[in-house]
Amino acid sequence: MAFMLLILGLAHLDRFGVDLGAEVRYAPLYALGAAYLIFSVITYYLYETLGLKGSLRAITGAADIAFFCAALHFCGGVESYLFLLLGVAPLIGGIYDGFRGALYAFVLCALGYGVVALLDPSHPGGYELAQALAFRYAYLAGATSVNLFVIDLLLKDRKRLKVFYEISVSSSKSPALYNVLKEITQRLAELTRAEVAMIFLHNEKTGMLEPQQPSLGLDFMATGKLRVRVGDAGALSDCFREGRAVLIPRSLSRDTAIAPFHPSYEVFDLIACPLAARGKSIGVLVLANKLNRRGFVRRDLELLELISPHVSVFLDNALLYRRSEEKVAQLTSLIRVVDVINTVANLDQLYNLALDVIRGLFAAEKALINIADYDTGLLETVRSFGFSQDYVSRHLSHPFETIRDCYVLGNDDAYLCGDLATDTRCPNMAVDPQTRSVLCVPIRSGNKIYGILHMASRYQDAFDDEDATLAKAIGEQIGMAVERARLFEEISRLAITDELTGLYNIRHLKRVLGEEVKRSLRYERPLSFIMLDIDFFKNYNDRHGHLRGDEVLRLLAGLLQQNTRDVDSVFRYGGEEFSVIIPEVAKQESLAMAERIRRVIQDYVFPYEEDQPGGNLTVSMGVASLPGDAFDAEELIDKADRALYHAKQSGRNRVCAYDEDSDYTLPRAHGSTEE
Repeated sequence: MAFMLLILGLAHLDRFGVDLGAEVRYAPLYALGAAYLIFSVITYYLYETLGLKGSLRAITGAADIAFFCAALHFCGGVESYLFLLLGVAPLIGGIYDGFRGALYAFVLCALGYGVVALLDPSHPGGYELAQALAFRYAYLAGATSVNLFVIDLLLKDRKRLKVFYEISVSSSKSPALYNVLKEITQRLAELTRAEVAMIFLHNEKTGMLEPQQPSLGLDFMATGKLRVRVGDAGALSDCFREGRAVLIPRSLSRDTAIAPFHPSYEVFDLIACPLAARGKSIGVLVLANKLNRRGFVRRDLELLELISPHVSVFLDNALLYRRSEEKVAQLTSLIRVVDVINTVANLDQLYNLALDVIRGLFAAEKALINIADYDTGLLETVRSFGFSQDYVSRHLSHPFETIRDCYVLGNDDAYLCGDLATDTRCPNMAVDPQTRSVLCVPIRSGNKIYGILHMASRYQDAFDDEDATLAKAIGEQIGMAVERARLFEEISRLAITDELTGLYNIRHLKRVLGEEVKRSLRYERPLSFIMLDIDFFKNYNDRHGHLRGDEVLRLLAGLLQQNTRDVDSVFRYGGEEFSVIIPEVAKQESLAMAERIRRVIQDYVFPYEEDQPGGNLTVSMGVASLPGDAFDAEELIDKADRALYHAKQSGRNRVCAYDEDSDYTLPRAHGSTEE
């Protein structure tokens, strides 16, 4: 088309007195131009709409030659200076389409010369001008073709080096994966004039080619739909598996499934180039066009094949940088976890914190914390997340696995399973059919194992060796925290427990009673308090010794615990005195409860009780209640102690309630064993 317009334009120079070397016949030349215009429109439609190819394409090329040669004939044939245009044809073709274009133009013009010579029989054979032009043309065409071949190589190399330089500069400034992807897609799109540029990276855990952000030409929502399974049929999957570049030109795009593009994102043509680094495939580079009708050519594919190894190196470095950042983040999180764990002294808080850590650091969809009970030989689940309520009620509400059947506890090592369908080391892991991969690590401190951290995912290979190493470190930190928390709880228990009887001591009594009194007064609820003293206990100790007396105290403590409610609290006040806090019970009901306890103690056969006055060991009890008897804990204790003293003075082995109208005078301090 360009040659035809050029000839038509230059032919009119004859009207301005310019000597073109021959007579121009305008009438047939105009008719030829109109016919060629119609031919060009039809050809454009065939190329762009119907995907013209094969023999039809060759026919249109021959028609192009015929129109061109006919135009030269009507301009004067070989006598016309316009015949010299054949010499610049390879140059123009080479600029437009490189060496292949130059060669195509050379053949086209050689055929044109022959046709023009045949159509101009007025000149005898051996015509000097025609021969000179032919030799001159052959020289120009050959030299131009060679020059364009060299220039084409230089331009390719220059473009490639420019892309390398720009990507490397950007990567050195910001090695983050996002920035590297952005630079690569933008530069390659500019180089090839592609409308869509994106990179798919292979996810080994899921076996998918996943599009990365940023991507050029598609929005975030569209990009998220373009996941490709490596084993599926399609251009991208084939490119990744076979390690070869793929070019789907416009002529084939209607006959070939250009996966994985969504149906609403049609593309005209596509180039896919595999990316590999350190002997391993890492992804696919994809360029495509949605509206641009220029299309990709073989030269674009060759250029990408030259660039892709270097792009792979840039991407691999960015991925390594991201992994190093993730590693630093994990170590930072581990340090924070250690700092937080060291401040937790409560087991419930510790277990909740452990689950939060698992959620934050691992790709776990569900998790368990199992604590080993070595007395029963079972694992007990103390915390979990991600399990259905039905599963929890059937499996987690009671110990469901023995310690000896646990792989982690039996082998004293972590259990990392990428696919339960093929790994049978721990059959207990098959309990949940939705679980595909599992990571279990021991909760330990030194040589002592307290339980396991169990993590699971429905995806294959959701956890790797780095996850196992990090989880083991966290398990050790949690194990030390469990040991410390248990020690703290034991110390706290000993601080409020009487060593002899195992009951709460007077220190704990004052704290609990203070809280109960405040609650009773605030909500106007009843509260009763019992003081109890063993009758003639000094006599028992003097006759049978303190060891026998200690045994009586332990037996009496057991009787008190057996004959009170779960909500009641029993304390050893001191010496042979005990006390009971009875919430939500008024004075009359507490008197009945105290009387029942007194009878139980009286009827119980204590060792050597026959030597006691009356022939058995008995107790005296005093009761005070809220509201009415006191306004604070100390006053309530004092009133119950006065009632106890009255029971002693009234003959012992009885229960007395405090009466504000009576004058109870205490001649002794609390806890005295004097009779």
